Amino acid sequence: MDAKKWIALVVVVIAVFVAYNRNRLFVRDPLGSVMRNGAKEPGAQVFINYSNDALIENDNAPMYVLMVQHNNHAGSPVELHCLHWLLCMTDADAASVLKPNSPIAVEEMTSKSVHFIDSDKRDTVVMLH
Repeated sequence: MDAKKWIALVVVVIAVFVAYNRNRLFVRDPLGSVMRNGAKEPGAQVFINYSNDALIENDNAPMYVLMVQHNNHAGSPVELHCLHWLLCMTDADAASVLKPNSPIAVEEMTSKSVHFIDSDKRDTVVMLH
């Protein structure tokens, strides 16, 4: 096989993998932002999947990972594999999450934003692009 056939085969395999795992793969949204009580949160990285579920990762202190899914699952994912600053993959389409001590109230989820009240009673808006 020549190089062109190998490249075509690799592209097809990757496309099938992404299509099959589209709800498990979270891709970084470089224009996404997190606002807590009206102030932009420094260091927060926003990842979205095919269904516009949000995964927030913050490497600044206090470090945390938070996932908000359309079926009102919110919390820290139990299993998460990441290529830092690029993409993450969860364990299932409806990922297993560790619930926070106090519940997160999801107010609204659209294709452009996720609005929720976190466990510290902070009004949080995640802007997706």
